[in-house]
Amino acid sequence: MTERLPPRPGEAIRRDRPVSFAFDGRMVGAFEGDTIGSALGAAGVSITGRSFKYHRARGLFCMTGACPNCLMQVDGIPNVRSCTEPVRDGMRVERQNAWPSVDHDIHGWLNTFSFMMPPGFYYKIFHRPRWAWKTVEPFIRSKAGLGKVPKDPDHQPREVHNLHADVLVIGAGPAGLAAAAEAASAGASTVVLEERAEVGVDGAQVSAEAEGAGARIVTGTPAFGVFGGRLIAAANGDRLYRIRARHLVFATGAVEQAAVFPNNDLPGVMLSSAVDLLVDRYRVLPGRRAVVLTSSAKGYETARALRGAGADVTVVDLRPEARPIDGLTVIGGSTIVAAEGRRRVREVVVGTPGDEGGRTIPCDLVVLAGFRSPSTNLLAMTGAELAFDEAAQAFLPMHLPPNVYAAGAVAGARSLEGAIAQGRLAGLEAGMGLGLTPPDVDERIERLRAEAAAERDPVVLPPEVGAGHGKQFACLCMDVTNKELKTAVTEGFESMELLKRYTTITMGPCQGKACMMASQRLCSRATGSSFSQTRPTTARPPWTPVELGTLAGWRRNPRKETTIHDRHAEAGATFMWAGDWRRPHHYTTPEDEVEAVRTRVGVIDVSTLGKFRVKGPEAVTLLERLYPSRFADLAIGRIRYGVMLNDEGVIVDDGTVARLGDDEFFVTVTTGNTAALERWITWWNADWGLDVRILNLTGAYAAVNLAGPASRDVMRSLTDADVSGEAVPYLSATTMDVVGVPALVLRIGFVGELGYEIHVPSMVGEHVWDEVMAAGEPHGIRPFGLEAQRILRLEKQHILVGQDTDAESDPFEAGLGWTVKADKDDFLGKRGLEGLDAEAPGERLVGFTCTGTWVPPEGASVVHDGVWVGRITSARSSAAAGVIVGLAWVPAGWASDGTPFEIQFGRHRANAAVAMRPFYDPDGARLRS
Repeated sequence: MTERLPPRPGEAIRRDRPVSFAFDGRMVGAFEGDTIGSALGAAGVSITGRSFKYHRARGLFCMTGACPNCLMQVDGIPNVRSCTEPVRDGMRVERQNAWPSVDHDIHGWLNTFSFMMPPGFYYKIFHRPRWAWKTVEPFIRSKAGLGKVPKDPDHQPREVHNLHADVLVIGAGPAGLAAAAEAASAGASTVVLEERAEVGVDGAQVSAEAEGAGARIVTGTPAFGVFGGRLIAAANGDRLYRIRARHLVFATGAVEQAAVFPNNDLPGVMLSSAVDLLVDRYRVLPGRRAVVLTSSAKGYETARALRGAGADVTVVDLRPEARPIDGLTVIGGSTIVAAEGRRRVREVVVGTPGDEGGRTIPCDLVVLAGFRSPSTNLLAMTGAELAFDEAAQAFLPMHLPPNVYAAGAVAGARSLEGAIAQGRLAGLEAGMGLGLTPPDVDERIERLRAEAAAERDPVVLPPEVGAGHGKQFACLCMDVTNKELKTAVTEGFESMELLKRYTTITMGPCQGKACMMASQRLCSRATGSSFSQTRPTTARPPWTPVELGTLAGWRRNPRKETTIHDRHAEAGATFMWAGDWRRPHHYTTPEDEVEAVRTRVGVIDVSTLGKFRVKGPEAVTLLERLYPSRFADLAIGRIRYGVMLNDEGVIVDDGTVARLGDDEFFVTVTTGNTAALERWITWWNADWGLDVRILNLTGAYAAVNLAGPASRDVMRSLTDADVSGEAVPYLSATTMDVVGVPALVLRIGFVGELGYEIHVPSMVGEHVWDEVMAAGEPHGIRPFGLEAQRILRLEKQHILVGQDTDAESDPFEAGLGWTVKADKDDFLGKRGLEGLDAEAPGERLVGFTCTGTWVPPEGASVVHDGVWVGRITSARSSAAAGVIVGLAWVPAGWASDGTPFEIQFGRHRANAAVAMRPFYDPDGARLRS
């Protein structure tokens, strides 16, 4: 049983500030300073959850957030670590992974039939007949997983903070704080990250020293990963930190580990860290009759604390020489053979290691004390090499990258004095690496090295497994037992990396924190190797759980607006994002805007197009290599469409190239790809060493596209130049004055009508827009937005790169093989295309029409006999065609007019037919007029 203890100095709770919260439909009392876990412990709640696979009862275990036993749904947010989550008045807390309740979980039958779920059972069964998996999959998925995803938005945007420091210390234990104190005292800007909400009592003195020296201590903010360039990522509930430091000190400590014996997962089996926190900080007695398993002084410290709180305590010491001390009952040379109980531990069997029986001791609390595994994961992400240390019985950092240091338990320290000495040594060395050398440094370093090396007796670990009967869990997260590991090894999965993937051991919420040592030892036992030969699995971020909303952060996206933006707002435009730009989606309705372009005249702001000036003696050479098309023969004043490929021959962009002179070209690319293509083009130009200058003119030029049957009449009102079809033919580039402004006018037709794309200096963008609208008023001009443009381009089967293509689309499959001049000496993507059959691609991008009124969404499936064979990339209702039109990827053999196919999206279905030619003006007479 558990109970609240009398007050004492140093407790974390405020007894003068009571709070209450809803727990599974009933109210539970607590105090400010409690965590949910400590409050439930004080309220007598033994079962905090059910296990992942077998739905076994689980209780408080570590109280540090390093295990899965206390994951709960808090205010609708799943998988909150209740043992570290502070209580708030009125909060809603629900236990997870059970039905109808955690106390009476009907799914507990899975534990009885666990023999039917060996490692990898989902790979082995329910695959024949084919319908079997579809039948059982919903049931298996309903039983897997933890918590329920919130249906409503539950996250506010997180801030993103970028920090730069001379020294970053990860971990605010005694070692980390000592390192920070030394580095800051030497004059280095120092930041300390600490996962806990406050600095521990052991580090209070060095904490004051570090803060007094100017170190910044950030509590409640765990580092969860080390990335390229030694970027440290850390997060708390409010913000994401991205930290770059010149020197890194890892003082991440060690994580207490469980012993493996039958029923070692019962509620009431706890780590000494949990018991110490409950008794000392939250004043909760977790049990009246306790058995403490230990092999170090740590177990005796916890035993004394429990006895002082009123519990009857028996110490089981693995060391044969152990004797009774301070009035404690001590059983030396023994271990826990097995635990017994159902909803909570009831008794343990104590005997010598290897025995199947022994002395039975009634108890309601089992404490596993002093078995610790250095927390090396973050350190390993830097590239540090680990080696096995016999004295510490653990893998410790042996070779560290430059400017990286390890101190404290993570480096093998097993005493407070040794941890502080290692920390001060790391801080001194970091300061010296920055050129900040204090006086008498050589003498201090020699003394600190001696103190750091003076460690205690070698570590004694419990047996790998107990000799009793019952499930013995190596991994509490994924319900992996010693028997399952042995089975997996007999099936050929003989390394930790393979066992991890096959049995899912260390892949659960704790990511190996609470089970890595047991997993390694059981793996070595099953394979006949030694603990020292069984290396831990590869460390990967995140080391601590981090919400997706935190990773997304508070994106400060650049918001770009054209110089004509205010005119669109005044006209009532509804805006949308197009890359970094805000562009009009529509002004009135897309249908009315399309009708204006097709029958009269419309104008659209295309200033966002990427625009480059390419000039130099080798400009032609650059373009010939960048594009599969030919540009050497492009006449001055003419335009050619081209697609740009990457090294593999995949389409990355499309646009137009206009030749303005012998060595000067005007290149346009898609709006969203402008920045990436600027890097791409300039990178290749530098690599090839060509004498070419590339200037990004996107922000320097405003542009409008005037399109429709009456566009030439409007142009005649805007300029004195000859804009007839003979003077300015289709695909020509001409300079002229438009409303008194020097302009570059391109005759292109993305929307399929006679059109003029007018490029002018950005500063006069509004002026040109106003004059165009005024000149077009007698002709019924209408501004049109992106939605109308998409309908218009789709009626012409003009593609949008990135929407109608993907990361594997080549020009032959996209119907753009005519742009590829294979006889050119070289161009980007040529080698990638040489292995392709231009005449027989595997799939084709085709146009299609479909009946009915349902417009298939992007990504809808093309199916044949119920099997997916392709996808829809674009679809809209077309007034000009009188049907739904779109583009789709289908098997290449279907690429002929009239080929029928079926479209499916959820419960929606539609019949469609392939159309290989544009749906509107297929011969292009209107845009060439």
